[in-house]
Amino acid sequence: MNQLWIRWLVIAGLSLLLASCTKPEAPDFKGIKNLKVNVQGLNNAQINGDAIFFNPNDRQITLKQVDVEVSVEGQKVKDISREYDITAEPNSDVSVPIDVTLSLEDLNMNLLSTAMSMLNGAEKKIRYKGKARVKMYGVSFNVPFDYEDDVNIAL
Repeated sequence: MNQLWIRWLVIAGLSLLLASCTKPEAPDFKGIKNLKVNVQGLNNAQINGDAIFFNPNDRQITLKQVDVEVSVEGQKVKDISREYDITAEPNSDVSVPIDVTLSLEDLNMNLLSTAMSMLNGAEKKIRYKGKARVKMYGVSFNVPFDYEDDVNIAL
């Protein structure tokens, strides 16, 4: 009878321990901040910004990799894959730097339209779609995101 009682206590204790461990939640992609587009000559555009993620967990997570497809005006222009080792504290935002160079040809702009766009401060719709690889409790998982913004390209 004593062994049965001990087994029951062990099972109850393990069940309580497992129930108290919550499954990690995927971080939320909140958007891009500090987005800047710098036209470099008449051939390239440098896009910089910070991707903002929110860690909804009560434990810290580590951002390991971000894979992004960049589209301009609905046309895919570049795939970006970067590895990181950025720690996100519990219940807080984390900023991930984004830096990409696109040719103006990729942006579907020729020399004349580029000059006119820069003078007029034209806006282009840029979409970032991809996934972030995060690690928590030693387990890695992917977090999909999809963000679109109008970006002003001006001198």
